[in-house]
Amino acid sequence: MDIAIRSRKLRLTKSMRATVEEKVNRLGRYLDGMERAEVWFAEEQNPRIAEKEICEVTMHGHGHIVRAKAAAADPLAAVDRVVDKLEHRMEKLKGKLVGRSH
Repeated sequence: MDIAIRSRKLRLTKSMRATVEEKVNRLGRYLDGMERAEVWFAEEQNPRIAEKEICEVTMHGHGHIVRAKAAAADPLAAVDRVVDKLEHRMEKLKGKLVGRSH
């Protein structure tokens, strides 16, 4: 799977990139054929918001787009939340595809 990791107003370390790639690659087991994933990190500028780190993941494949967005106090916690959301959405999509195939 091709993974593009980008960030806005946030510096990512090599270890963070490796962790993100590992977690997003694991999502490929839920649905074969996902070809590409785009991971965006951003920092919320509003000082009243406690969970400032935002992670958004968009996955493309099988003619479908699966997207999830989550916020947390640190970037890795945001990745964990968004991966949980994507697992649920990909299982739901797989159920729709398998149910339609017979």
